[in-house]
Amino acid sequence: MPLIGSLLGPRLQAARANPDLLALWFAYALMLFSMAAMGPVLGEIKDEFNLTPATTALLVAVQGMGRGGFMLVLAPLADRMSPRRLMPLGLALTGVASMVTAAAPSEWIFGAGIVASAAGSALVGPGGQVHLARRGRGQDRRRNIARVMSGGMFGAFVAPIAAGSVASLFGWRAAFVLVAILAVAVAAGVASVRRLESSAPEAAGSGGPVPNRRRRPTLGVGRVVLEVSVLAVLLWGWNNTTRGFVLPYYGSEALELDPNGIGVLMGLALGGRAALTYVSGAFVNRFGLGSSLLIATIIGAVGTLVMYAPAGLPVFAGLVVAYTLTGISSPIVIMMLTERAPPQRLGQAMGITQFLVDGVGLGLTPLIGLIVGAAGFGVVGALLAAISLAAGAWGLWIMRLGEGETSAAAKG
Repeated sequence: MPLIGSLLGPRLQAARANPDLLALWFAYALMLFSMAAMGPVLGEIKDEFNLTPATTALLVAVQGMGRGGFMLVLAPLADRMSPRRLMPLGLALTGVASMVTAAAPSEWIFGAGIVASAAGSALVGPGGQVHLARRGRGQDRRRNIARVMSGGMFGAFVAPIAAGSVASLFGWRAAFVLVAILAVAVAAGVASVRRLESSAPEAAGSGGPVPNRRRRPTLGVGRVVLEVSVLAVLLWGWNNTTRGFVLPYYGSEALELDPNGIGVLMGLALGGRAALTYVSGAFVNRFGLGSSLLIATIIGAVGTLVMYAPAGLPVFAGLVVAYTLTGISSPIVIMMLTERAPPQRLGQAMGITQFLVDGVGLGLTPLIGLIVGAAGFGVVGALLAAISLAAGAWGLWIMRLGEGETSAAAKG
């Protein structure tokens, strides 16, 4: 007990001193929990509604597109409203929509519930990101971004285990009932944190200088956002497809695991990724954005190429390890947007980026499903490896002015 107290004591004190960061951590955890809960029950949903592999993959893509489409429209609200008001609305929407999903009598109503649930992220994600941008600067801001984003990874870690266990006991619909209950509870908690009012719109300009925007005055915000958005499409596209479809579908179809087994194995990957995401801010501060991105994308490419091997647990383990280790790149896109986009338009920049990511995902994930059905998992592995390497190459190119200059400016 004394050992546990010595380990948890400093973290509990930090949580009491920063209730806004703790609230954001739980909100991000719920946001990813709600999206990852579908993974372990994909096989059951496919059988319930008699879906093809491509249609099953389309449901995963529609979940993301619901988030991206609404975020394009609603994310600018984060530039004008405090997260204390904005984020609970999104969390409550996720809760209500999850109940609709749980009661869905057809795939059409199921898809509508998934879209509405994901739309809550259009309010939760940008609200939290804008608060983090206004709250600090430089290396402290990078660390805060990484730590809060680790909440999302933790939610994605817990979701497969919790959803898989609940589904094994009560059926796949119970997984979405669990999401609804947790969403309402987190919404109440976030609404109670007064410090989240501190990032009111009038404070938007108080977050300090925006280093990359100052040193690249010839680029308008449209081009700045577009450059980073392309990186997000590649980097997050690999991540979302691997987590949302490839890992659970490989476990279900190639290994014939039940929801509980898939949930446990995915939980191992997501738990490790959550831990790496938590420390990724310090890692990026130490080694730089470019080096961190390069390491992660090479690991991602090698890890997905293992799908050329005969189906089995070793292949699944390789995917799990690759997905886990690429957690060091999780906050890089948000860090770059925060440092490059004008602070008064950061919410809008987040919305544009997420819309492009999810828009491409709407086509990419069903394409992956078609390829699996037509050519097997090996070709999918090659495609994902190419996407990962392209993310590394593009990211390094847009950092071409020198990472040392970026790091020095971020410290300012």
